[in-house]
Amino acid sequence: MTMTKTETRLTYRYRIELDTTADVVEFNRIASKIKGDVLLVGEDMKLNAKSFIGVHMARIAWDELYVESNVDCYHDFEKFII
Repeated sequence: MTMTKTETRLTYRYRIELDTTADVVEFNRIASKIKGDVLLVGEDMKLNAKSFIGVHMARIAWDELYVESNVDCYHDFEKFII
């Protein structure tokens, strides 16, 4: 976990692994229910983790994936955190 403080706002960041399309569907479903910003981070880019297409494309194209949020979502994404 990486936690940074930006302008008095905490950011939680966890490395994740999405192996299958089913993982993408479940990850996206969980992200969509979280109140607050949820981003997928990798390769110097960020995208909205609530976007199914974005998450699916990132899983295919990026070597490393991180979920980043302004709320602690460790328990929500625990299954995918490596």
